[in-house]
Amino acid sequence: MLPSPDHVLSQPTTVKPSDTSTKPSEAVEAALLAVAIYHNRLSAAQCCKLAGASIAYFARVNSLNDKERGQLSTGEVSLTDFNGKHTNGHVNGKNGHSDESLIEHMRRSTDAELATAVKAYGLNEFFDTAICPILKGTE
Repeated sequence: MLPSPDHVLSQPTTVKPSDTSTKPSEAVEAALLAVAIYHNRLSAAQCCKLAGASIAYFARVNSLNDKERGQLSTGEVSLTDFNGKHTNGHVNGKNGHSDESLIEHMRRSTDAELATAVKAYGLNEFFDTAICPILKGTE
């Protein structure tokens, strides 16, 4: 027996096209930020976005020690006063550059400072420029 005409759909069903964008909506970003705040897991970029701060200023202020940040917060010194200085307060020679190598600087940095530096530099950029060449050399 053939189905009666009333069993046939009057309008064909349509498939909703998938969203091809990869950027989350503002509502999703806000929810992710709220969860990060709740769990104390904000990235440097999220902190800067929330505070309206520059990631470069964040990285510079984060590299200061507690005493220097205290002086900065009271207005005793300005951020430009710290340009050309290491976090130990010593002035660099040679137009703001020191004789300290990058590896020496990294070895005296804390885990949090290293993580912040990689986040500020860009995780993908760091992986492509620092890790991939090492992996290619071991093949």
